[in-house]
Amino acid sequence: MTAAARPRDSRLIGYVALGMAAGVLYSLLDAVSESKIGSGTLTGFLAAAHDVVDRTSPILVGALLGVCVHYLQLRSQLAAAQEAAARSEALRTRLHKVERDQAVWVLAAAVLHGLNNPLHALGLLLDELPATDGDDARREDLIARARAQADRALAHLRALRSMRGLGEPELQRIALDRVIASVANDAGSLAAEDGLTIRTECSQAVPANADPAYVRTIVENLVDNSLHALRGGGGGCVTVRVASEGGRAVVRVCDDGPPLDEAARASLFEPLRSTKTQGLGLGLPIARALARAMRGDLSFEQSSAKAFRLELPLHEGP
Repeated sequence: MTAAARPRDSRLIGYVALGMAAGVLYSLLDAVSESKIGSGTLTGFLAAAHDVVDRTSPILVGALLGVCVHYLQLRSQLAAAQEAAARSEALRTRLHKVERDQAVWVLAAAVLHGLNNPLHALGLLLDELPATDGDDARREDLIARARAQADRALAHLRALRSMRGLGEPELQRIALDRVIASVANDAGSLAAEDGLTIRTECSQAVPANADPAYVRTIVENLVDNSLHALRGGGGGCVTVRVASEGGRAVVRVCDDGPPLDEAARASLFEPLRSTKTQGLGLGLPIARALARAMRGDLSFEQSSAKAFRLELPLHEGP
């Protein structure tokens, strides 16, 4: 029994005791009245009133009993509904934690796999370096590009370190528009190497309750997927829009590349299913798990331009 239920039960016992005391008092008065009527000392209006009360009391008591039974049924149903809601919330919390914990372990494999691309590119750039003797401009360009790939590899490792073991995400008030602008700025230099562009659209500040490291991991994954699709041909711009919609903070990552076919859309968030030739198919399932761990969600929107929609709790207050 919960602490809240005990005071209610105490009050119920008190009401029952009070009702019993009233019944005993009525019985005593009724007995006295009957005795006086029998002896002829109670006549006229008082005798008639006693007769009316005596005849209507069973009807009133029956009505009150019906009300009490109805109240007890409602109380029982309310308690059952509250208990079911508490169990549902506890189950939802456990499922979110299990999903988030699984994502933490899988993220290690995803990060290691993600290191392949920048490390491979870094190796190719270093192979070209000996051929730049006497060409300082080309040498400086190769060094700058190698440094960018090294930064990209370090970013993957920072994402892994930002996952704090098996604990809950550190939800806090963040300026979502600033976090997204930082991600777009970091990825912009890598996109420029392939002749692609990343732009952000945000008409106003959007505060959200979220973990900034989780948000970066999710959006970096979505932007990287868009860049990969654009490198395959068709289109050349990734747009990241930040807005507040219906009391939620929303980030949309879309590109002007070719639309996804129906089969690819159906398996977007299934683990180990990837449209990339060397992909593990873990990025989107992990991103969705991280979003849900922050009481948000990640979904796909098929419109004029394909877009992924990240939804987060909107921060309310100062």
